[in-house]
Amino acid sequence: MSGGAFLESWEEYFKEKAPKGKPGEPEVEDSELLKIAEITEVIEAHEREIFNYENVVGVGAGFKTVGGEPTRELGLVVFVEKKLEEDVKLLSKRDTVPPEIEGKKTDVVEVGRIEALTYKGCYRPAFPGCSIGHYRITAGTFGCMVQDKRTHAFKILSNNHVLANTNAARIGDPILQPGRYDGGIYPRDMIAKLEKFVPLSASTYNLVDAAVAGPINLRYVIASIARLGIPTGTAQARLGWTVYKAGRTTQLTSGRVTATNASVKVGYGGGITLLFRNQILTTRMGAGGDSGSLLVDPYKRAVGLLFAGSSTITVHNHITNVLMALGVEMVTAL
Repeated sequence: MSGGAFLESWEEYFKEKAPKGKPGEPEVEDSELLKIAEITEVIEAHEREIFNYENVVGVGAGFKTVGGEPTRELGLVVFVEKKLEEDVKLLSKRDTVPPEIEGKKTDVVEVGRIEALTYKGCYRPAFPGCSIGHYRITAGTFGCMVQDKRTHAFKILSNNHVLANTNAARIGDPILQPGRYDGGIYPRDMIAKLEKFVPLSASTYNLVDAAVAGPINLRYVIASIARLGIPTGTAQARLGWTVYKAGRTTQLTSGRVTATNASVKVGYGGGITLLFRNQILTTRMGAGGDSGSLLVDPYKRAVGLLFAGSSTITVHNHITNVLMALGVEMVTAL
């Protein structure tokens, strides 16, 4: 596989990179779940107001940070493109996030601009984690294999903006592996056809950026994710969890869940910004071209679908929302 050096196995990577302690053990305590729910209610009530503050690009319930390190104090975390200088704050108090909202302490975190991640070899069979894309886009990531609940047909899962050209595609359009940016050519490198996508909306909020494509020949694909293997099931992401993904650009990376019910504004180019709710935020795990990567926990349970990010964070759809919206279920090893 081209690109940077890969560690030889999931076990080697986990041993080297994972934090010590029980793998997958959530750092958030059960006693804190009520506080998270209370903060989430405040966010839902004040979401529009919060997004009206200067530079705000996201908001979620999470642990407050001090000096860049997470504390045990839960708060209403507001993500901004850039923090305002102190002298600017004095001149424009109405444009700054207040220290509290309905008694819930706020924490302003600079994350940069959140962008949809949209930008290397030909593999047969193709595997989740490698380059893929609609024939008119650059390249994204083959997320995983799923199965249609009604027909039981096997599908390739990735993002709308990877497989459906951000709503501009037609059902039946060719899907290339590798993606066009990585040298994919139609019809030589066609491995699937677009079958279904969840439309992205500018007039209301979105839950997922997701689509599926049907392989033209099942011999062209496998279900085992690069260096991770076949997913074992699904799980609900929780604050503090260590999570992993294998993607086209940055390959195998790990991160930490920093918010689980966040609302974020995501730029899609051409001046288009879309609102997403109920999203998972992690520390930075990807770069352009990693969109569509499956997010898993240390037990290889799928928890999310990577679709956007900034210079400091990565944004993922909850996998349960993705599967429900597309009417599919995970292809698992169990």
